[in-house]
Amino acid sequence: MVPESTLAQMAARGPDPLQPGFIRTPATTASVRPTVARVDTTALIDNMRAIRRVVGDDVRVLGVVKADGYGHGAVQTARCALEAGAWGLAVSLVEEGVELRSAGITAPVMVLGGPFPGSEPLVVACGLRPVVWDVEHLRRLASAARAAGGRCAVHLKIDTGMSRLGCLLEELPAVLDCFTTECADVLDLEGVMTHLACADERDDAPTLRQLDVFTDALSVFERRGLHPTIRHVCNSAGLSRFPSARYDMVRPGIAMYGSAGNTDYLLDGIRPAMTVASRVFGLRTLPKGAQVSYGHTATLIRESVIAIVPVGYEDGYPANLSGSAHVLVQGRRCPVVGRVTMDTSLIDVTEIPNARVGDEVILLGRQDTEKIAAHDLASWSGITTYEVLCGISKRVPRS
Repeated sequence: MVPESTLAQMAARGPDPLQPGFIRTPATTASVRPTVARVDTTALIDNMRAIRRVVGDDVRVLGVVKADGYGHGAVQTARCALEAGAWGLAVSLVEEGVELRSAGITAPVMVLGGPFPGSEPLVVACGLRPVVWDVEHLRRLASAARAAGGRCAVHLKIDTGMSRLGCLLEELPAVLDCFTTECADVLDLEGVMTHLACADERDDAPTLRQLDVFTDALSVFERRGLHPTIRHVCNSAGLSRFPSARYDMVRPGIAMYGSAGNTDYLLDGIRPAMTVASRVFGLRTLPKGAQVSYGHTATLIRESVIAIVPVGYEDGYPANLSGSAHVLVQGRRCPVVGRVTMDTSLIDVTEIPNARVGDEVILLGRQDTEKIAAHDLASWSGITTYEVLCGISKRVPRS
């Protein structure tokens, strides 16, 4: 057995070019597969500006860049949002906040998912603004802030009906007691917030009930003489549909990227920022009756020209698209045939007589006058637009 110390030395040196079987490769390897996600930074900036026009100058905008900027690249999206006038940024994880700080971003960064135990020193050191909802959050953060000789701004989340994160209205007094008696020396109660569960549903009643509970929570703060400077409730759908709930700040997520959870409530002036494209890798003429892809779920009803496209579910092109989706080739819609596989999809280009290897294939985005939108992919696959955008795999290069 080779000692671990020797293995470490070998790894540090790299492969030995004098050994048989060694293959000399370039110092950097360019992407050679044609599948790519193109991110339009101008669209990201314009979308944020459109959101700011909707809410007005008196309402701050917190750009949500969690999940790697909904698949668009967190750092790039963050910079675009700030350039367009966002007050700050929101992530889900402490690690995501650290990524922004490591990239030199100094704007306010809120951690929506809360501080996991042990992350508090990092939160304080990086100047992140964690969302909190119980006394243990406050105590751990206060301890970390005292140890660092600094302060930490927090945002208290109220569970008004999402039933996920936040303190219930009846739990709020105990949390505020802890803040005022134990933690106010090092913690700043900068904000109070909630999250809407049904803002993009047609039934307004659940949202109105949540807003009533939030109003009750604000009354508790008032009676305690506590006045957080930032009250915030609205996500993308909420800021569009419930203007009275914009308060001091809104938290647009999917609208920044030019989409919506429900296309009935798509904000005016926004457009998709991502195009996912590939190219035809090969063409095959198959006879009528040929059965296509895994499980033989598709049988050709005529002689057909089938194009091979190097993109599959490992790239984030959902397997549930099998047999229902379309792509764009030469500005025309072409159906996906058979099951989408891990690395490859098959499309029927029979109606394009001059189809050729190398033709661009648009899986998400616009080509000529046609387009495939995120909500199209969501509808065909039975998932949400959020899953479509966030699901584009890291192995698909962004450009």
